[in-house]
Formats: sequence, C-alpha cells, structure tokens
Amino acid sequence: MKHSLKIVICWILLRLLSIPDRDRKSTIWFMLAFLIASMLASVIQVIGNPTGASLFSHATNIGKATAVTGIEFFGWTLAISALLSFLYIPLPRLLLGSFSYLIYKSATILIDENSGTLFSYIVSFSYGLLCLLITIFLIVLFHRKMRHLIKLAILIGVIFSIYLVFHSMENKTVYRELPALSDTIIQKTMLKDPSKKGDYPYTFLTYGSGNDKHREGFGKGVNITTPTVDASDFITKWGEKREAFWGFDQGQLPVNARVWLPEGEGPFPVVLMVHGNHTMEYFSTAGYDYLGELLASRGVVAASVDEDFINYSNVSGSPNNNYELRAWMLLQHLVQLEKLNQTPGNELYEKIDLTKVGLVGHSRGGQAVSMVADYDRFFQDERLSESMENIQIKGVVALAPTDKKVDGKRPRLDNASYLLIQGAQDADINNFRGDRQFYRTTLDKDDHSFKASLYIEGANHSQFNTEWGSMDMSLPKGLFLNRMQLMKPEDQRQIAKVYISAFFERTLHENTAYESLFRDYQFGRQWLPDSQFVSKYQNSSYFPLLEFKRTQPAPANGITIDTEGFTESEIITPKDRRDNKRLEDAVQLEWENNAEYSLHLPNDFSSNEEMESLNHVVFTMANGNNEDKNKETLELEIELETTDGVSVTLPLAEFMPFPPVISTEFTPFGLFDEIFRDGKYEKSWEPVFQTFEIPLSAYEKEHPAFNKSNLNQITLHITTHPGKIIIENIGLSQ
Repeated sequence: MKHSLKIVICWILLRLLSIPDRDRKSTIWFMLAFLIASMLASVIQVIGNPTGASLFSHATNIGKATAVTGIEFFGWTLAISALLSFLYIPLPRLLLGSFSYLIYKSATILIDENSGTLFSYIVSFSYGLLCLLITIFLIVLFHRKMRHLIKLAILIGVIFSIYLVFHSMENKTVYRELPALSDTIIQKTMLKDPSKKGDYPYTFLTYGSGNDKHREGFGKGVNITTPTVDASDFITKWGEKREAFWGFDQGQLPVNARVWLPEGEGPFPVVLMVHGNHTMEYFSTAGYDYLGELLASRGVVAASVDEDFINYSNVSGSPNNNYELRAWMLLQHLVQLEKLNQTPGNELYEKIDLTKVGLVGHSRGGQAVSMVADYDRFFQDERLSESMENIQIKGVVALAPTDKKVDGKRPRLDNASYLLIQGAQDADINNFRGDRQFYRTTLDKDDHSFKASLYIEGANHSQFNTEWGSMDMSLPKGLFLNRMQLMKPEDQRQIAKVYISAFFERTLHENTAYESLFRDYQFGRQWLPDSQFVSKYQNSSYFPLLEFKRTQPAPANGITIDTEGFTESEIITPKDRRDNKRLEDAVQLEWENNAEYSLHLPNDFSSNEEMESLNHVVFTMANGNNEDKNKETLELEIELETTDGVSVTLPLAEFMPFPPVISTEFTPFGLFDEIFRDGKYEKSWEPVFQTFEIPLSAYEKEHPAFNKSNLNQITLHITTHPGKIIIENIGLSQ
C-alpha cells in the first residue's frame, strides 16, 4: 500500500515538473501579456462599478482588483497546466492555462454585467486572440536577428492598417443631404436664436442641508440652508452602506439644488431640472449647468435638483419606490421654493413667480416631471395638495424618459404643454417610450397649450447630461456600443438648448412666435446641427377627421374613405423596437405603382362654426420602408378639392420632406446587435410619426378661386414606386 502511494506521489510530482516541457521561452511573454490584459479587464469593471466617490476609494478598488486578479491568474494557470500535464496533452500548458484564464475572466465580467452569455464568450475569445496576436507581433518586431528595415516596414504596415480601420469607421457615420428651406421658413427664422444667452445677468447659488459630505455647494459652501424632509412613510429600503456614504437615511432627505438667479426685481418664472438614474457615486446634478445658465440669462430662475442620493449604487442597490421618491422630492422642492419666496432675508425672496413653473426631466427624471404635473394621481396627501394650490405647472420637458407603471398607474397631463426629446441612438431607453406620454396629454379647446416631440438621428441617452459622458452604459458594456453614428456631445446639447429654451419662451414668457419651431423643425435649421429630425405637434384646436380604432377606421361624422392602387391596406397597432404596442392604431398602406387615399367630407361640413378658424390640413404619418427595402425618397402630393369643383395639388415636400426610416446600429457595424444584452438591440428601427401641417393659404395662393370654406375632399397621391407608409390620423388645425 505504501509502495503504491509512493508511486502515485512520484507520478504527480513528475507530471507537475513536466508542466513547462511543451512551453517555449517566449511563453513568459505571453503569460505576462495575458496577466496584464486580465488586470486591465478587472480595472475597467471596477471603474464602471465604484464603491465610493473619492480618488482614494477609486485607487483602493483598483488595487484590490489587480491583486485579486493576479492571485487568480497564477492559481488558475497552475491548475489548468497541471490538468493538461496529468492528461498527457502534448501542448504548451502554461500558455493554454494563462490564455484560458483571460477568456474566463473576461467572460465572467461581461456575464456579470448582463451582456448576454453568447456575446460574452465571443468577445472574450476575440479579446484573448487579439492579445495573442499583439504579443506575437511584438516578439517578432523586437527579435534581435530581424533587420531594422523589416521592422520599420512591419510597423508602418500595422499603423496604416489601423488608420484604414478607423477611416472606414468614420465613413460609416450617417450624413444625410438635407432639403433646402422654403422662402416662408427663411422669413420666419428671423427670430432670435433661443440657444443664445439673453440680456439678463445672473448669479449662481445653492440651497440645501449644509451637511453634504461630498459636495461643498450643498455642504459648508451652501448659500441658503433648507430643512430636510422625511420620506420614511413609503421608503422602507435604504441600506446601511447608503446611509454611511451620505450620512443620512430616508428620514432626513436633503432638499438640495444648484440655482441660477436672474438679476432684477422679478418675480421670474422658475424651471426645475432633474436628472435620472445613474451610478450614485458619480454625481449628476451639475450636468445641466449649460441649461441653467441659458435659462437664467433669458429671465428664468433655473434650479438643477439634486437626487443623486436616490440613484443606484453597486454596493447598496436602490431605495424602494424609486420612481415615486423622485417625483415626491421634486414636489418638496416646489413647496420649499414657495416658502423661500415668501421669507425675507434670503436671495430668493419675492424672486419667483410660482404661477409660471416649468419642469425638465431626463430619463427617470423625465417620468418624474410628468408625475409631478399629475401628482394627485400618485400622492394622496392633503397637506401636500394644499401646499401646491398656488403652484401652476405650465410646461413639462422630458428628455429620453422612462414610462414605467407606478402602482398600476401612469401619469396623464391636462392642459400643460409637453415636449418630448428622444435620440434614435439611445442605448439605454432604446425605444420611444415617452411617445406614450404624448398621447396621454390632453388639451381643452379653450386652452393655449400644445404638445410636441422630437426624434433625433445620432443622439444618445447620456450626452444631454455633461457629467454622464458619451456612453449609455457603464464600463465595460459601454465599450461595445457603436459610436460611429453618434453625434458630437456639443451638437446634442445644442439641440436641447434650442428646443428647451424655445419651449419656455413660449410657455413661460408667452412668446408665441417660437411655437413655429415645434410645428416644423425646419424653422430651427439655422440654429441646429445637421441631422435627421422627426417631429410631432398638436395644439388644442386640432379637429380629427380620421383616426383608427382596432380593426376599423374611425372617421368623423359623414366622412367617407376611398383608396386606389394599394396592394395592402391594413389597420395595425404599430410596435416599438421591443415589440411593445403603441397607444394609437394606424393604417398601413403598401403599393407597387401609383396609389391614392381620399377623404370625402360632407357638403355641410364647412358650415360648422368650429371649422371656420381651422386653416391647416394635418397628416400624421410614418415611413414604413425598413432599411432592407426601397430607400428612395417618398414623393407624395396633397390634392384639395372644393364643393364648387376647384382642385389644387401641391407636393408634400413643399411643406415638409417625408422623413426616411432612421435605422440604428447599436454595436459597431451592427455585428452584435442580435446577441448583445440578450437581443435588446435586435430591431434596428421603429415607426416614428411625423406631423405634416399643410396651410390652406398655400392652396389659395396657388389658385385664387380656391375657397377653403368649401373644402370637401382631401386626397393623398403617391408616385414613388414601391413603398409603404403608416397613417395615424388626418385632421384640421389652426
């Protein structure tokens, strides 16, 4: 027995000593490369998942990650190499052991980040292979026996190859030829650029608890001290680590904000801006300074609200009732601002007009601002309702908002103007969720509010906030997002400045001229970067002629429909990129040759007094040609005919070009769209609806005998071959 045991031990020792037999001298360089690559992957993960806000905390985490990775690397390599030796596999064992660890480590990191199992292993193997090839290249390049001329040639070849790769990636970026502006648009764009600073000097200040551990502006450097608020009635999950980081729990939440105050007597309208969910340790509140400064210069008190303490943390998760808490905190800010406005001895005393309040929210903050405008639906609190009695919310702006049910409910807006801005390149909120809120916004006939949306090719989620960088996901997942189609951060924020400033010029300063921008994005072409936009607009005067309900058209009384030349005419419920149904049905029309879609109005239709003030025919339509089919620009004409037989036909492009399908590749060249994050990006496009407003005055100008009061037929003529469009509604508007 002892002899047998001795033989086994000797065999094991012999096999262990035989581990490096198949490895060459160069193996040490490969092992070093794989170790460095493994440590690099760990460091990237740690940077994307911080546990603290200080430089010391980051350095400590990086040190721990590299140390643990080093220990794991050598342990794993030895174990795999020993196994290969025990199995008498005639391969370089140390090389394979260290290579397998690199793949394992990289894949584990990506899987932990919910990148998708198949994607994680493909990328990890590719990463390992790349490290292998780079190491081979360096060994060959620095080999002593190789001539310098050959080394130089190899180096030039590699540099040139890298240049070609990046050059091809740059050319992949989408640039569209934009249509020329009409004379009427050029005349109306004599308006001043709303993104330029106005005439008001302003001062910057902060209000808050005065006890913040990480940000001086809310700590010792605070200008106005505000009391904390208690959310413990509905927030029961906070966490010891969250409390340790911030120094407070849900019973002592600070009311903190960065404020830009116009100089002058006032009172001024006020706009509250709020960020969304982001890594808690990477603060978000200063990310809208560019908007705060702009709005203040144009006579608005602007406040960027701090909700960093609500955000997700890798060590403490998120508080429960996260969505409600974001909205509730905004309400506390409004209540606090009213108190400051009434209390002598602080900088905001009698400076704020709380009958003119605007809200701007980004991501989860974009949902929170809608909940605030509909607060009675979510908060049954008599004291809060009483505090809000004298506060009037005039306008709500949502930047790439979420639209999650809260206690089975979603917000509805009544007679408050609503603006939605969404990027097509958004890898976080990658479907057009905020569009649902557009349809849940209702406007009374005697109200002067409106609702509008803007969909932007090349815009992503994060670049609206200067603190969030250009990646829509934390490291390491963010490295795999396509940045070739992404617009520059300053261009994306320029769009936000133009639209948000114009929105509040219209809703708070009542400068109605800026409403033209929301009716037609072309009015802002000289203020906006080159990109493809799709915009939607509706005001309280809108009168629907034709809508669609389930499987049937739903025309107004007495209106009939005729179609000709379509190979398909089907009532559908359009779906977004994640196959979620939209709130409104539509008709999908497909054709091979010429086709037309006509509405016949009853003879007495124009006798309705309500119709006399309506001077636009309005179509809401989307392009249905996906990226694999016909990309020819759609050529459509609108024919209007009156009861006395006068008929005028004008091209739709004279008023608004029909937008193409905006298709997005979320990973470089779209290579991994179907498997990255378990298929979240599998569908590259969704129907996005454009509002086309056709002024009846253009038809009167074209034919002097045309009388809009006698309108009785509207016909959409299609001459592009072949094609597909989706019509959501047709109506009339002022």
